[in-house]
Amino acid sequence: MIKFFRKIRQKLLTENKFSKYLIYAIGEIILVVIGILIALQINNWNQSKQNQKLELEYLVGIKSNLNDDIDELERHFDGDTIKFDAYTSLVRTFNSTNFISKKQEIISNLRTTSRLSWFEGQNIVFENIKSSGKLNLIQSDSISNSIQKYYRFFEEVVKQESLYNSQIIKCHDRNQQYYNNTSFIEPYFDERWNANTGPPSLSFLEAPEFDDIKPILIDNISSMKSWEINAHKVRLALYNQAKSLNNLIGQYITEQK
Repeated sequence: MIKFFRKIRQKLLTENKFSKYLIYAIGEIILVVIGILIALQINNWNQSKQNQKLELEYLVGIKSNLNDDIDELERHFDGDTIKFDAYTSLVRTFNSTNFISKKQEIISNLRTTSRLSWFEGQNIVFENIKSSGKLNLIQSDSISNSIQKYYRFFEEVVKQESLYNSQIIKCHDRNQQYYNNTSFIEPYFDERWNANTGPPSLSFLEAPEFDDIKPILIDNISSMKSWEINAHKVRLALYNQAKSLNNLIGQYITEQK
């Protein structure tokens, strides 16, 4: 093709047909420009298709992470219910007149309330998008804004939960001074590592000074339940956001396919 155009130019020049040559040259330039524009258009189309593919891959990944968050939060909610029951039972038992007869129930509830839960969450895909500077690949402004809003709150929930758990630990430690914590821990170990301290000891229940200890125990238990409820509330708010965002992304992916 190039040789063909070159022969035409040479023929026009040798025949001194400069005006025709000039028209031909302009036409050739126009053809080249058109060719470049077509090539750019094809390249832009290919890049757009690639970006759309990458956008859907990212959104599918975020949706998977959201499903993991939802599943984890639901497990936390189940655990929260068990712990709320245990806190409430302890307060009611210590306020009753026959708490001595409920030692096994107290032991079980003390063990339950000593277990802390931490929301870990999955933000791998979002962090990958953010660090690579590809958030702009998400074409829907509402989805992009909702994703960023969710993960800002995600980080806030992790921080708040850490604060609440630190307060729960302080209350637990204040109560722990009144009973033999070792006797509660050792039975959990396998025989090889069990120090054989015997069953959990609740001798403090029968101590003469228990009437003075009881209000402190109850106050700390109620405080622990309060902090636990605060943690539950922020998890619930995050859960609702996760469900909403998950549905929004799901609808968008369906529309794009």
